[in-house]
Amino acid sequence: MAQNGFHRHSHGHRDLVLAQAYNFYGTRRATVSSDHRVKVSDRNDKTGQWSVTDVWIAHDAEVTDLKWNGPFVGEHLGTIGEDGLIRIWQEDVNEAPNSGRRFKKIYEQATATGVPYMSLDFKNIGTETYLAFVTRDGYLSVCEPEDHDELSAWRVMWSDYLCKTPLRTEETGFRLSWHQEKLPAWPAVLAGLDRKSLSLAAAVGDIVKVFRTDKDRKFYTAAKLEGAKGLVRDVSWANGSMRGFDLIAIASKDGFVRIYELHTTATSLPAPTNHITAERNMPSLQSPQMKSVRSGIGAGLAGGARGKRDENAGAPGAVKQDPRLVAELEMYGPWRVDWSPMADLLVTTGDDGAVRLWKRAVDGKWLEAAEIDATQDS
Repeated sequence: MAQNGFHRHSHGHRDLVLAQAYNFYGTRRATVSSDHRVKVSDRNDKTGQWSVTDVWIAHDAEVTDLKWNGPFVGEHLGTIGEDGLIRIWQEDVNEAPNSGRRFKKIYEQATATGVPYMSLDFKNIGTETYLAFVTRDGYLSVCEPEDHDELSAWRVMWSDYLCKTPLRTEETGFRLSWHQEKLPAWPAVLAGLDRKSLSLAAAVGDIVKVFRTDKDRKFYTAAKLEGAKGLVRDVSWANGSMRGFDLIAIASKDGFVRIYELHTTATSLPAPTNHITAERNMPSLQSPQMKSVRSGIGAGLAGGARGKRDENAGAPGAVKQDPRLVAELEMYGPWRVDWSPMADLLVTTGDDGAVRLWKRAVDGKWLEAAEIDATQDS
């Protein structure tokens, strides 16, 4: 055991580990690597030790990101690779551990733009599952299953470019983070936001765009988080809808981790509008044709019950929000940020190989609570 009660683990991959994720309960850990493999480990509740459940080749190239889905419809993993594919894996408990066959591929989607995916994230509301993924050139897709009990077939709710297509030589950092709580913060609900609104934060260059859905399940831009003086490399949305406001953390190339509060004020209410006229004037989405391996996903829906809200038209439930920068935490080359389940700790990693924990003090300031040098052996 390392200092501060942290365990160190040998990842066991044949090359660099590029991402890791824990399941809903924190009892399972998955890692992905440049060796094209995914490795899943389980923690023994009695001993606290971790043991490998399975390792398998998931892509024909580096595996760059992964996420666990919620536990309510089985155990699922989503992965993306440099081969331009997103894949969803479902555990088959009838297969022996460490057989390389315990996780079955149930879905595969090729990139719509010819550019590899960069980030993905799952969202759960009870037994409902939603999936968002974005390519390295900023093409975002938000999908829902055709049947929420079966994740092998998906349809697009909304797809569009988040910004002007960057040059191929330009560094990009498109990252996604759903708001994972069942309900939005209560002041937003009181202001008219739909109780089942889907809320997604997307890093786009040096800003973060916060998207929500209105009462027609159309996406609109609720807020923009500004202030970073460099590329935003990561974004993480904290739990805690009863707090009264949202907490979102970002990691920026300019050497700062920034924390924002997202508030709903009286001026956030949408302006009155002719809802029927707004619907008729809805611009259609211009989307690249999406290729599907199994599910028959087509291009993003234009207008109708899904898609993107006209930003210049008010609509029921299209509540705008007020972002407030509350902390700037300086560190060396921050890359990743992640909140603890209770949102009382913020975990960050950077170019110096250190893992830092930040905690909010009584006076409201965010202070460094611990530092672990991940480059040193125990």
